[in-house]
Amino acid sequence: MSETLEFFFDYVSPMSYFAFHRVKDVQERLGCEIAYRPFLLSTVMKETGNRPPAMVAAKGEFYQNDFKRHGKRYGLNFNNNPDFPLNTFAPLTMTVGLSGHADQYRFMKSCFFHMWEEPKNLADEAVLEDVFTRDGFDFDALKSLYADAENRQKLKANTREALERGVFGAPTFFVGDELYFGQDRLDFVEDALTAKKWV
Repeated sequence: MSETLEFFFDYVSPMSYFAFHRVKDVQERLGCEIAYRPFLLSTVMKETGNRPPAMVAAKGEFYQNDFKRHGKRYGLNFNNNPDFPLNTFAPLTMTVGLSGHADQYRFMKSCFFHMWEEPKNLADEAVLEDVFTRDGFDFDALKSLYADAENRQKLKANTREALERGVFGAPTFFVGDELYFGQDRLDFVEDALTAKKWV
């Protein structure tokens, strides 16, 4: 399997949480590479005129039930974050800084866990220090990654690229130039990775 699956996500997106856990299964089944592409969902939503489901009452109510369905189906302990919506710029920048490092996957797993399983305010530096230290990370090193202007620019570049490639929400996947929106499109993603094209 030579194809790469690009996964554009933001920790603030509940469906990115489910997608994060599901793409690992795709990788294990197919042997594909996963390129994790953190980006700023708030910027993309603003630039594309998209709106969060919670801003549409009926849609927000639907998703509350849908999150529960997803949690049960995939064996994940999803819980609403009382601080939602929140600014995820810091953990996303740290994620970019960990690109190519062995700890990146474990760090992403920690972020999603503290966002949607045991919800914390990941926009609060004191909270970040507490949870990441308890999870075995060197918080001073993570702070250095966050302070690094190059990592911030890479996150912004990911966001610009997402917009240029037609991304309007999260999670979004690419197989080559083909865009797939939503974790419920992973069946089509798998088909594309195995050269079974539908369009």
